[in-house]
Amino acid sequence: METILSAIPSASELERVAVVFCTDESNGSRIELRQQTWGEGVGWFTQSSIALEPHQIAELRNTLGMGGVGRSKTSTNLPTKFTKISKGGFSPRVVHAEPA
Repeated sequence: METILSAIPSASELERVAVVFCTDESNGSRIELRQQTWGEGVGWFTQSSIALEPHQIAELRNTLGMGGVGRSKTSTNLPTKFTKISKGGFSPRVVHAEPA
């Protein structure tokens, strides 16, 4: 089963990154980051994907300064533009898709 947690727009309106929560009996749970492109007559299709296991998500959150005990957003060296969402860039929604 797959649930799209977020679709992050790119500089081009024909590209995006989809953050997908995947579960299945054989592989358990994971998050996938999917680079997608819009194709006329096809819709969104995946160009490439990266599967992240739960411990990798935790490490990514720690690296970005969004998790871990005693860490705050200000403790990271990321530029400010990486910590703010542009106006209109956030659209909370969950889309459910059944596997083919």
